[in-house]
Amino acid sequence: MISKVHSTMPSVSVIVSTLNDGDKLQMTIESFINQDYENKELLVIDGLSTDSTTEICKKYQNVISVYVSEKDSGIYDAWNKGLKLAKGRFVGIVDSSNKLYPDAMKILSNYIKKDQSLDFVCGAVKKDGRLYAGFNPKKITIKFNIIPSSVVGFYIKKSSLKKVGYLNLKYNIQADYDLLYRMIVKHNLKGIHSSGDEVFGDLGESGFSKKHNFWKTLSNEIIIRNDNGQNKLVLLYIIIGRSLRKFFNILFRL
Repeated sequence: MISKVHSTMPSVSVIVSTLNDGDKLQMTIESFINQDYENKELLVIDGLSTDSTTEICKKYQNVISVYVSEKDSGIYDAWNKGLKLAKGRFVGIVDSSNKLYPDAMKILSNYIKKDQSLDFVCGAVKKDGRLYAGFNPKKITIKFNIIPSSVVGFYIKKSSLKKVGYLNLKYNIQADYDLLYRMIVKHNLKGIHSSGDEVFGDLGESGFSKKHNFWKTLSNEIIIRNDNGQNKLVLLYIIIGRSLRKFFNILFRL
């Protein structure tokens, strides 16, 4: 819970969005509890689950600072609710199939204290046994996948998020990438990535946007880029380049 007693430690808010995922939610909450860090708060945003979620949240009511259980318009709506209610100096998303590693917040805090001007931190994460790390902002104009993940390892300063604006619910998928584009291209926010051995946690079954097919994902990306005023020639380059790569990948698999 956010506390003035630990004012030397940057306050961190963790938002857990969930819907009928009670069997995994307890693991996520326990990973929050196991953080070797004091100045933190946990917000659980539930889309009105009908499974064991309510009972689990009651079990951890002394740990959960904010609990919301109501119908929403999807995962990005849930994230926005949590981001707006969070009181921490830095905020991040950890979905109900994710697991934080014990030193995650300590690592995050070290980066924040080292550079007070930082707007966001990208921590290394694991998924399916593989390590994902790094940050390549110069590639944002041709690819969205420039950070390891939007959940578990990504934390942004709340005041910086307010300047950029929250997730745009117009986009059913990749709204987090739209936010990232605005952060880097339109607002020139300052970010840093952790080293490869500073892993924030495991993504588990995360990957909402990856559940959609190639053409829907590409179409949505072009819409987002166009809405943000990106050069039309660059958009054409992306469409042709990605489509050709997809065609040749299919061709060589035959």
